[in-house]
Amino acid sequence: MGYQSPLRNQHHQWVSKQTELFSDRVSRADRPVSETGDQSAKFELTYIPYGPDGGSEEHCCEIVESFGPIEPEYAAMRRCCGVLDAVHRSVIVLTGSDRLDFLDRMITQGVAKLPPGRTTRSFWLNRRGRIVSDLLVANLPDRTLLEVDLHAAQETFDSLDAFLFAEDAEMSLDIEAFAQVRLYGPACLVALGELLEEGAAPGAEEVTEGILGSVPVTMVGLDEVGEPGVALIFDRSCVESVWDTLMDWESETKQRIRPVGWSAYNTARIEGGTPLFNVDFGSDSIPHESGLLESRVSFNKGCYLGQEIVARVHNLGHPKQRLRAISLDPACMPVAGTQVFAALEGASGEVHLGPQIGWITSSTIAPMLGASPIAFGMLKYDYSDVDVSLMIASDGETHVATVRDDFRFLPGVSP
Repeated sequence: MGYQSPLRNQHHQWVSKQTELFSDRVSRADRPVSETGDQSAKFELTYIPYGPDGGSEEHCCEIVESFGPIEPEYAAMRRCCGVLDAVHRSVIVLTGSDRLDFLDRMITQGVAKLPPGRTTRSFWLNRRGRIVSDLLVANLPDRTLLEVDLHAAQETFDSLDAFLFAEDAEMSLDIEAFAQVRLYGPACLVALGELLEEGAAPGAEEVTEGILGSVPVTMVGLDEVGEPGVALIFDRSCVESVWDTLMDWESETKQRIRPVGWSAYNTARIEGGTPLFNVDFGSDSIPHESGLLESRVSFNKGCYLGQEIVARVHNLGHPKQRLRAISLDPACMPVAGTQVFAALEGASGEVHLGPQIGWITSSTIAPMLGASPIAFGMLKYDYSDVDVSLMIASDGETHVATVRDDFRFLPGVSP
């Protein structure tokens, strides 16, 4: 595997401890596991490769799929606090008095006046208007962070750095320098409030600094799963200390922080309406195809690389395709890559399979929606309007699906 987590030992230690605790509970109950009806409580650590489609294993990184049963991991993010080892993320650091002016001329979002302590989202494009990376820009008094997908970090750094000339700005990227873990759930801000020795947890679109377990941390507010979220960024050499500090937390109400893997996080982020770069759209996409145009692109700022393409599509036409959220038939559970077809109505009102018009990019069973299947899909533009009927093949049968008006599936959560 090309890049492994520095927390591998901690992963195994946590699973071993939970296995021992579970075995102890079973033995004290004086019943075999088969009689407890709780086989799902067995813990088994599994890893999966993470990387762009078609990438070799040596160019992938290794992420935790799950620490055992997925249900309690998902529940932690909805009821308390789950911590994700975000080994698949990286950070580019910019310093110098001209750093924001430089970025403002380069990326799709206006950042020239981004105050210290605030964040925004943006794309970095190439000259053809294709997305090089999906950026979380976090501005601090003495530096600005570009938080990016690990596999886009080097290309983002190289292509941005090539435009630096006489500006008072410097960029640095060291994949091995930083580690990142992410907290998700209603208790994550409570936990940080109790654990931080200095500083305060960030709110939405905020970045703060503090001390956690004697380790300086940068904290970035996240909105990905429909619950409060915080990314903790810190020196990689301190990763075990930060992890152990988080794992040892327990509130007065006995709430605890629980590690979560990709499977549980993936379910929560699809419910929360968060498409991902290199998963739902990629480097062959233009901003209009991502479904994230409004949150990533400013049409009131100066020029930036790829702007001509973006403006032309915006003012004179439309993209060939765009990412959309899809409501599925309860009996339909397509996997990523499943073909999507147009639903054609015959003369007598029957619906039958039309031409292929796209594919599923992500899907999951949504616990918050009564275990209903939900998905994101890349659809041809003419079939991507709200309430357009689609057809999807699953388990040898075809099912009708419908285009939704926004990405968020969670009830009571506005986009």
